[in-house]
Amino acid sequence: MAVERNYETLTVTASQDLTGHMYKPVDLAGGVAEASLAAMGILLNKAYTGDHATLAYKGQMKAYAGAAINSGAQVGVTTSGFLITVTGSAYVGIALESAGSGDIFPFVGDFIMGQVA
Repeated sequence: MAVERNYETLTVTASQDLTGHMYKPVDLAGGVAEASLAAMGILLNKAYTGDHATLAYKGQMKAYAGAAINSGAQVGVTTSGFLITVTGSAYVGIALESAGSGDIFPFVGDFIMGQVA
């Protein structure tokens, strides 16, 4: 079961309707992030355009997998706003459990400082 706890948050203004994007990465401009280096954190609430979007940026979080992920793998953001396994490039965290594509899985992340391998 995916669990989240002990995370730091920040708030941005949603630049698009994010109501269908909980547990996906969001960028500083308030849209769904399409790359690890653009992502500021994982969306924790359903925000409409112009609403405050709360992002978890550091700690134990949960997110949607865009492909199969093994426990202990480095994860980064793919263009569709999901997390996938990455190697030798920008990453945002480490998977705590294995997951299949479309699953919500727990990971330890640091979107501000932990992005470069």
